[in-house]
Amino acid sequence: MYPQVNKENNLPSAPPSYTDSMNAPKYDINNQGNIGGHSYSTSTMEPPQPTRVIVVQGNPEILPPLGPRSVQLTCPNCKLLVMTRIEEESSSNAYLCCMLLFIVGCFVCSCLPLCMDNFKNSKHSCPNCNAFIGIYKP
Repeated sequence: MYPQVNKENNLPSAPPSYTDSMNAPKYDINNQGNIGGHSYSTSTMEPPQPTRVIVVQGNPEILPPLGPRSVQLTCPNCKLLVMTRIEEESSSNAYLCCMLLFIVGCFVCSCLPLCMDNFKNSKHSCPNCNAFIGIYKP
């Protein structure tokens, strides 16, 4: 009824045919006991329990307050004591002020907010590993 077992590898040479598998004895899953020479219990047939994943996070490092100038701190990425690198860029408020001044009629003064320090955001990053540390918005 079942395929012949290869005696060297103890593996079947092929799966059973459709007719052989349809004529195979039916087993009652709810019946515990000895079936086909093998004993089993329903406790071994239960699905495995989900694995618990425990995530351990370190304490977040407390950074000094960031400002418009460079700050000395320990980089959270490379753990070195560095002076932050500053990149300044105009904020969205600066562009809004420029458009407002242009609409009002101050064409010459409309570029003035792009030059003012109060309208610039300062991005702090590590000079060693180039990791972004934070941003200061006035």
